[in-house]
Amino acid sequence: MTIREVLARVDTIRPNAYTDGEKIAMLNTIEGRIYTDILEQAEGFDKEFLPFREGEEERELMVPVPFTDVYLYYLAAMIDFYNGDSGRYNDTMVLYNQAWEDYAAHYRERYKPKQTNLTGMIPRRWR
Repeated sequence: MTIREVLARVDTIRPNAYTDGEKIAMLNTIEGRIYTDILEQAEGFDKEFLPFREGEEERELMVPVPFTDVYLYYLAAMIDFYNGDSGRYNDTMVLYNQAWEDYAAHYRERYKPKQTNLTGMIPRRWR
């Protein structure tokens, strides 16, 4: 899914007055979290996170279909939050949290986590 597709879908489900640039900044927040909290934790993951900019609307997002609702719910929730609609924000965040957990579980089932070497963390007197 591309940035343009996400922006178009969120504008359809949650009409708003925010610019594409403002929504792209919101997308950078969620894409950065996906990168650091999920993707980067896998063994062998070597892609670099490059924040989105206006003019890159054809760029692909990291999360594949059918898990792209994580983006839609996050943007919709942020629109609700900035509009001061706490009831809608809370409802949408429930959907977002479930979408996040679904994608995280899917990813972790398929990719081996990075191994941590704890040798350097053990004090000398215990070796």
